[in-house]
Amino acid sequence: MATAASAIGLAFSTVAPAHADSAGNAPVSPFPEMSHIAAWYTQSDPEQFFLPDHPGVWFLSPSGLNCGMWQWGSFGCAGDIPGAPPDVHNIAWFNGNRAVHYGWTAAIQFPTGQAQQTLPPRSYVTYESTTCATMPDGSTYCGHGNFQFLMNHDRTWLKGWNDRLSVVCLSYGTCPP
Repeated sequence: MATAASAIGLAFSTVAPAHADSAGNAPVSPFPEMSHIAAWYTQSDPEQFFLPDHPGVWFLSPSGLNCGMWQWGSFGCAGDIPGAPPDVHNIAWFNGNRAVHYGWTAAIQFPTGQAQQTLPPRSYVTYESTTCATMPDGSTYCGHGNFQFLMNHDRTWLKGWNDRLSVVCLSYGTCPP
């Protein structure tokens, strides 16, 4: 009797490996979950990234990008954007835009300011409801709700728009027309 009860208990307590597919053909998001960042990363005080005479929070990514978060949660980075064409040096979202964008339209809106310190790996900073984080592999993530980008050493994902729906684009030239 005890052997039968043990076998039944073992059968119900053993977890069989399972495979979970994403719903339909929906691609898996490259963006990190904010709950994961908040639980496992070190939160930095935004004041440590303030610059005199330059509003907002300014930090360097591990790869040397000049990144910031500004009024009303706008955010972006400037420098050698991974995967971008050679003449593209800015990626940003500004409050009121319908998507993260790159190129000259991001450059003309980009505030002046040069970050002085790096946001260390496995840390994040939140300012004006925007969060930017540095992943353990040195990738840089910024997001304000559904407006997001993620840059690793050779490519950039951004939350783009194609007039009808929001899409995730891998690097440049991959957003649908």
